[in-house]
Amino acid sequence: MRRQLDWKQLKWGLGVSALAIAIFGCAGNTAGGSSTGSTASTGSTATTGSTATSGGLFPQVATVNLSDTPALLQYVFLTGAGRAPSTEVAVARNMAVTDNFGVEMSDLTEKTLTLTSNQSQILATNVGLLTTESRNFTKVDLNMVRYDLTDDLGSRSFTSISGIPGSIPSDVRIFKGRESLVPLYMDGSTINTETQTINGVDTEVAVFDRAWFDSINQIEGDSTVVRGFLSDYICFDVSAISSSLRPTLSQGLGAANRLFFSGDGYALGAGDPAAGVVGGAPFETIFSAGQDASVVGRYSSPATLPSGIALSVTPGSYTTVGVDPTDVTTTDPVLARKITSFQGTWRPHFQQRQDPSTGSISDMGYLKNVHTFEAISFPSSLDDERQDVVFINQTIGTAANGAKFATITSMMWGYVDLSTKQVFLYPIKNIGDSNAITNRTGEVVGTLGTQYNLAGGSTVSPQKTRWIDFTFTTPPSGFPATGKIVVLRK
Repeated sequence: MRRQLDWKQLKWGLGVSALAIAIFGCAGNTAGGSSTGSTASTGSTATTGSTATSGGLFPQVATVNLSDTPALLQYVFLTGAGRAPSTEVAVARNMAVTDNFGVEMSDLTEKTLTLTSNQSQILATNVGLLTTESRNFTKVDLNMVRYDLTDDLGSRSFTSISGIPGSIPSDVRIFKGRESLVPLYMDGSTINTETQTINGVDTEVAVFDRAWFDSINQIEGDSTVVRGFLSDYICFDVSAISSSLRPTLSQGLGAANRLFFSGDGYALGAGDPAAGVVGGAPFETIFSAGQDASVVGRYSSPATLPSGIALSVTPGSYTTVGVDPTDVTTTDPVLARKITSFQGTWRPHFQQRQDPSTGSISDMGYLKNVHTFEAISFPSSLDDERQDVVFINQTIGTAANGAKFATITSMMWGYVDLSTKQVFLYPIKNIGDSNAITNRTGEVVGTLGTQYNLAGGSTVSPQKTRWIDFTFTTPPSGFPATGKIVVLRK
């Protein structure tokens, strides 16, 4: 049974997943292939449709269906100070991040943050990538434009706050067409008041406590204060695979029906998110394989907006929760009252919908032109040689309206190492195992070949790689010995 993380401890898991992803599968001890579910054909049958036809440089593999839109960067303010005797409110706007290419600022939208209440508020902005494969912001600037305080001395408002930090050391990566989240922890001790003599008059002023802000945001032993992560998940529906071969959620929720990958972490989903259950179906985030901790929440299905056309379908959503520090009724993190910690979106790996007004078929998932076998890798916020990867077999069907659908019949997961030219695969059941040794059981190791860029030429750059050749001497049961991995990036 995995332990549930306290909401204040959540930042450690996020940082560790980026800093120490080598916790899992570091060694390559080749094992025999293991069955991961009923086997589908591994031929090259592809989906077809108005927007899902074969073509491109490598028509035998899926096409990445990411938009050309800028990256979505979300600042998430996580506030709360437990049993604070006063009420403190801060107003934030004009957040800024800086990298080698310049400064990117949010708009003038303001967020009112009650520092003494447990809240999760998002300030979002679109960020362009210029001509780069990804951008890594190394500095974050806060801009708090007002501070209101109500205590036993009455209510006061301050339009100037001294010590607001600029150039906070950060590590925030964005990719075109993806979503990244920057958690910022603030509480009632982040801004204080003190008496200063100004022009000979004792005056109460608001002061930002930078040392305290760093202490509640910084990962222990790390020089970086603020770390971001990819918050949008690609979802794989694995409900057609035997439940005995799927990972299980904690708290007795049974086998996962859906597996989620972002490149920075994994999540498990149970139940049916479209069943109309209040709050959605059970959802559980695991930041590192073999990590004995997780964060629970709920996830909901994509929704069709009132216009009813295919292109108005919103992504699915998820919300994770943590322990409310004001709940003194129990020390059990499972029984304790919960508060929202993070929110994000997800889309299926493949989905087609018909536009009822025109009859045309549109691809709504992360992939199009899918085949009965696909391999997909996911860059992380480190954007380096190591990427998570999944191998799937699936059957392709056609609905009455002509839209294609894919049913996953077997799946393995693992990672690719572009520096050593190896790919490591494991049964999907291992994802939920909290023992870092146990979840290497059934490991199968293959060799990576040529890496291809967008033009189809050879490259050694992880950032420019879009396809990767692979070869297994002894492939996993039911999977091909050779093929190509498509990289989930625009």
